[in-house]
Amino acid sequence: MRVKLFEFHINDFEEVYAVIDDEKQRIHISSVHYQYSINLDLTSDLIVQLEQQTKYGELNFNESVRQVVRKIIDELKV
Repeated sequence: MRVKLFEFHINDFEEVYAVIDDEKQRIHISSVHYQYSINLDLTSDLIVQLEQQTKYGELNFNESVRQVVRKIIDELKV
């Protein structure tokens, strides 16, 4: 299991952590301050899963979630 803390200059997502569970092939991404989390299956397309999990709700907030998660995915190279 690997854990990494990310810091962003995006409101609501100043500190976000990602936990990669290599055994279960999952990644958990959670906002430390605002309790919004995303769980993705590493064996499937991560961007498709992200789009599905953020298709409902407030548009600007969901776009911020997508932006943060895409940056994390890119940096972790998963």
